[in-house]
Amino acid sequence: MKNLIIICPAYNEGSKLPGLINEFKSTKYTRNLLVVNSGSDDDSENILIDKKIKHLTLPINRGGGYAIIQGIKYAIENNIEICCVIGGNGKMDPKEIEKFINKIQEDGFEFVQGSRYLENQNNYLPPFRRVMIPIVTNLYRKIFKVHFTDATCGFRAFKTDLVRRAGFNIDSKLLYTYAFEPYFFSQVMLDTNIKKTEVPVKMRYQKGDKRYTKIRPLLDYPALFLPYLIAYLFPKKFN
Repeated sequence: MKNLIIICPAYNEGSKLPGLINEFKSTKYTRNLLVVNSGSDDDSENILIDKKIKHLTLPINRGGGYAIIQGIKYAIENNIEICCVIGGNGKMDPKEIEKFINKIQEDGFEFVQGSRYLENQNNYLPPFRRVMIPIVTNLYRKIFKVHFTDATCGFRAFKTDLVRRAGFNIDSKLLYTYAFEPYFFSQVMLDTNIKKTEVPVKMRYQKGDKRYTKIRPLLDYPALFLPYLIAYLFPKKFN
């Protein structure tokens, strides 16, 4: 598919990338994959070169939000119509990408969000996330008055033109680290003119894996949660 880019931010995911790349090779989306190597100091770069995977190499790690922004800018510069975002840690299944793309190409949606709760799927989640995600999502639904079932899932796809029409600057430093995703998601939710939906997805956490995220407790929480509030207080319409 020439009109699709799959943005895969990755920081020190050398142990996960080979398996993820192999999974992509069992789909039709390998050529659409763009790994954004976010300042990794492990063997990620060598793996991407050896596997001949299209990638961007960032000199330092400025967070997942910054990496995704660079992928979106690549899509805009190359006139790519659809962006899909998938994690580089192997927790999201490349085989599920097609359901996102079908919603955009066949059903005319502009923004498609993954949900771990849409069909009551039997997803194992680490204890903290199992408790906090429903709390955050329910609070989000009440405040924003929307009916989405998963406000924190990073697996999503959207028309690149949506970003072109955004009433905010995606290059703002305030959106680096982890801020871009919740801010962009919230602005989309607040704009009633945008056609949006959810699709069911599974997350593949391993029981007993204590290093399932690179989010630093307390230090990164403001970048995760403040963007919801800022977007709500200062909504920016899409042109």
